[in-house]
This record gives sequence, C-alpha cells and structure tokens, in this order.
Amino acid sequence: MQIKDYEKELDVRGLFCPLPITYVSRELKNIDVGKRLKVIADDKAFEKDIKIWALETGNKIIDFRKDGHSYIAIIERGKGFHGESLIEKIKFISVGIKLHIIQYLLKIFNKEPKYLITFVSIPEGFRADKWLKEKGIKDYVVLPVPDEIYPYCGLVFGFKNQKNALNVYKLLKENNFLVEDIHLVDKEKKYPKIQIQET
Repeated sequence: MQIKDYEKELDVRGLFCPLPITYVSRELKNIDVGKRLKVIADDKAFEKDIKIWALETGNKIIDFRKDGHSYIAIIERGKGFHGESLIEKIKFISVGIKLHIIQYLLKIFNKEPKYLITFVSIPEGFRADKWLKEKGIKDYVVLPVPDEIYPYCGLVFGFKNQKNALNVYKLLKENNFLVEDIHLVDKEKKYPKIQIQET
C-alpha cells in the first residue's frame, strides 16, 4: 500500500490573488504541525505568492512543480514564523510582548473588542495596519491572535462593532490584502466566524 505524502488536497484553480493564499492559510490551520497539504492552483502569481507566504508564516514548501496550466504545491505546516536572524527574533518577541500588554490592559478596563479580523501572516497584518493608518482609519486595535483561533503566533485587528469590522475587511480585501475571516468574541471563547456576504 502506498503511503500518501499529504493529509488533504485543496483545489484553488479559477481563483486569483489574494484568494488562493487565503484558502491555503485557512486549510493549513486545520491540520497538525508536520502534516502536509497538497494545493492545485492556476493563478500565474501563485508561485511567487506561495513562496513569500511560506517564508512569512514559518510553513515549508516540500515540493512545487508545474503540471500543464496548473501549479502543484505540497506544503508542510510549521510552528509559525519566529524570525531568521537574531535581530528578527528580538523584534518578533518585542512586538509580541507589546501586543500582549495591550490585550491585558483592554481586559482590565473591560474594553475588549467584539470582532476580530484574521490574516494569513503576521507581516501581512502589519502591512494592512500601516496602510489603514495612512488612510486615516484607526478605529481598531492590533492584538495577538487568540489560541482558540490559531495556537501559534499571529495577530488580529479588534473592533468594537460588526459594521466597522465588515467595512475594514471589505476595504482590505478590495485592495488585495490577505485577510482571512472575521470572528465574533463570544462568552464561551469559541470565536465563531461571521458570515460575510461576498460582492
């Protein structure tokens, strides 16, 4: 019996940037560290995008090849990005500490956000944060991703109300930022996803 070298298969043919990476990120978070996901895509930007994304998220591309008009990638889930060099590691840790302090203060003063936007990677979240601030949009807070959503390092944008969360999510998506989902902060800390009307 031949052993399969991947856990799941994801076909994103017909989808274009940023959707293939968004779906890969979502699917990979549903499998265990060390397990593999096979992805089939036909977007011409996929090869470049997936390699950058893997580097930014600490996941590993085991195999990548072209098959006719499609690309096939085998991606192994890692434990998340923690920086390559010592300087990157120090920056990564200091940012994490800062976000956790903000989260702690919001909890103390009972000002925790009700809605959270997730991203495919930490750098993508920071790029979106910088872009929004340049546009004058500041009605959110950057926080560490809750363990219940993703047990490794990551970040989310927190909002007080659903309308603002939806508006920012759609604005980021329209401008090709790799947003994933919007989660509700519920009392049981299960963080269900909000259904988003695609336009």
